[in-house]
Amino acid sequence: MTGQPQLVTVRTLFDGQRRFRVPIYQRAYAWGKVEIETLIRDVASVLDRSAYYIGSLVLHEVRDIESDQPVFDVIDGQQRLTTLFITLTHPDLRDDLLGLDRRFEITDRLLSFEERKRSNLDLAALARPEVTPVAMKSLQDDGIKAGAEAVANLLGDEARLEKVLLDQGVRWEGSTGTGLTKSVLSFLLDHVHIVLTELPPDTDLNHYFEVMNTRGEQLEKHEIVKAHLLGLIGEDNHGRALFSTIWDACSDFTRHVQARFKPSERSAIFGDHALLGEEGWSTFLPKGISGLRDLFDPTRDTVQAADWDLDSLLETFVPKSPAHTAAANQDDDGDAGRYGAIIDFPNFLLHVLRLYAGDDSDISLDDKKLVAQFERTIRSAPAALDFAYRLLRAKFLFDNFIIKPLDEPGGSDDSNWVIHRLHYIRPESRSAKLSPVNAFGAQTQQVVMLQAMYQVTHQRRVYKEFFYQLVEYLDTKWAADRRIDGQEFIRHIHQMADDDLDALEVMHGDGLNTGTGVPHFAFNLLDYKLWWLSEIDGRPPAGLPVVKASGFRFAYRTSIEHFLPSNLAEREDQLAVINDFGNLCLMTRTENSRRSDHTPDWKVEKYGMSDQSLKFHYMAELQRAAREWGPRQISNQGAAMRKVLFTPLTS
Repeated sequence: MTGQPQLVTVRTLFDGQRRFRVPIYQRAYAWGKVEIETLIRDVASVLDRSAYYIGSLVLHEVRDIESDQPVFDVIDGQQRLTTLFITLTHPDLRDDLLGLDRRFEITDRLLSFEERKRSNLDLAALARPEVTPVAMKSLQDDGIKAGAEAVANLLGDEARLEKVLLDQGVRWEGSTGTGLTKSVLSFLLDHVHIVLTELPPDTDLNHYFEVMNTRGEQLEKHEIVKAHLLGLIGEDNHGRALFSTIWDACSDFTRHVQARFKPSERSAIFGDHALLGEEGWSTFLPKGISGLRDLFDPTRDTVQAADWDLDSLLETFVPKSPAHTAAANQDDDGDAGRYGAIIDFPNFLLHVLRLYAGDDSDISLDDKKLVAQFERTIRSAPAALDFAYRLLRAKFLFDNFIIKPLDEPGGSDDSNWVIHRLHYIRPESRSAKLSPVNAFGAQTQQVVMLQAMYQVTHQRRVYKEFFYQLVEYLDTKWAADRRIDGQEFIRHIHQMADDDLDALEVMHGDGLNTGTGVPHFAFNLLDYKLWWLSEIDGRPPAGLPVVKASGFRFAYRTSIEHFLPSNLAEREDQLAVINDFGNLCLMTRTENSRRSDHTPDWKVEKYGMSDQSLKFHYMAELQRAAREWGPRQISNQGAAMRKVLFTPLTS
């Protein structure tokens, strides 16, 4: 289908339905030994998978002047295409290809180079059924000849290929000489996929190259997932349009998802302000994909292939940046992309896939498995559209009930956490717009602190199990009640925290007295409990000095500091407690390097009133009161902090 990316197998690519030509303005074949062996090695190392992806191929259909037949000019991907052609026509591999369960043979000139005679003679020779290994020595194009030698040296020598795989930690289950090459070729033909895009016939190629060079982007895994799901939906133009609208809206992580829809669609999906007033645009109404289907007019949203312009095509093949799409849709809302995100779109997709498939599905939150898990889990058009519905609902819940760093102009504070729910307002004498409000009213700060406590502990965007627990709770509660109660949410996260602390085996015995080996979660949870006791529960911890906790915020403090530095501990009693919990706190790595050689009283004077962890503030107050910091203070502070840490939030 012209203009629409398709996932095709290598066998389908060379089924004779297309003739490929490398235009004269493209460089000659130039892949060397390293590139070719990397491709073959990568394919050979994943034979246990259901599919493997090797990039993209962009074609442009033209009319060949000499033959007056259609031919597809290779706009992008010619090095990979030529390598595949050389491999599948190589005389050393001919018997293996013919001996496959699904035999394969190229006996036609499916690939040529415009105005490159020697290259064409070599490719034509390879495609002839009678070509012999001896004839290979007469290949004229240096690049094609070198490519053929590289293919033969690896795929034509099973023992060498097996050793290469073993060096990568991949063990071939068969025995040498009993089918490794055949297995690789079979997998290459029927399980290796390429994302194929045919440009519309009237494409302005100069404009295409200009845009592609400006963007300079490679097709990413989540874009392969999109192509896979669109391929399942097939010729259902209404479904394709609906899926693409949802996908594009959800992939923008700089704005709330409501802002990615026009006001009429926004009212239909997120609540009509005429009925809900200021609560309009702040809920999620559809109960399934059928409800969403009814909101979109297929005659309006379907884009026929003949109507595609180049920018529309590139939006599907290489999506524009969030800033570009935000500007294009910004007409009546005040949510102008002011937010950061604690997760990216590809990893978010994995969380939604696990929601969709259920906890028993064994969906891993490993983004390296993104494509394989989608292909294994979603295998039909209804499933692809149902996933789109779950994606939109999850993005709404994420945007409106999960913390984000507020990205203010000129700001660099990564601890300015907010949870903003968007709703409808109409300022006097102005048009209606989306406006942010604290999602949980007076309880918002506590929800923010709980989520931020987890985020600063688990900073990476991958393997965020805590994030899944939050989104799963929100998704389940919304499906049941169509609302999220702040106090219930707080109780849920409190239980999460208590359970996660119990799960840390290192917490038992002397696990807190291990210096830099103490889990950071213990420090962050302690800071939250100190804040909660002071600001929410109204009962400052007994046995500790009074510390003002109202201004405390969670930030990315990633280094454990010894309040009494190790290099200043000289006496035996100091050395005995230097790694105890009472002498430890979190801070930024830069601050830790600056403080490492300073005494506790210097640190209190320098940092005591600045924005530090609460545990540091308590140590500073105790040091001020005692005018010293030694084994007794460390022991007393450690005992009091342990009591706070191990008192359950849900008791």
